[in-house]
Amino acid sequence: MRRAIGLAIALLGATISIAAMGATDTATTNATFVIPSWISLAVVENGSIGFPEIIGPGTYSATADPRLRVLSTASWTLTEAILWSGSTIPTGADEATIDRVFVRTPEVTSGAWGLTFINVAFELVITDDDLANMPEGTYNVLVQYTATTD
Repeated sequence: MRRAIGLAIALLGATISIAAMGATDTATTNATFVIPSWISLAVVENGSIGFPEIIGPGTYSATADPRLRVLSTASWTLTEAILWSGSTIPTGADEATIDRVFVRTPEVTSGAWGLTFINVAFELVITDDDLANMPEGTYNVLVQYTATTD
């Protein structure tokens, strides 16, 4: 009988120590951070494009179209304009005519936060009247894109 009680006490002790080894506890920490409105815009393909020789009125597609990348933490809007101070056009060429005939068509002009790639189609759509305001020569037109968070 003593042996049975001693064995029972020994087994009880073993059980208690096994249970203590499997015990767990938890604690938490609260971490707070802020991501401000931020945006990045880059030309990732075809930063320099060309057109075939202009032989008269008509529509001329660019030899390659630019591709832009917008990375933003907020919704955004894309705008563009010809940067005349960085452009080179022949003397007497009319800037308003060039701006009108040089058609830039982005796939999208706005978006939500995240990563967005935008293809931009470039065309020259020239009429007889337009040619009257575009003397012969080489036209180097710089297009500036601006991405702004909303």
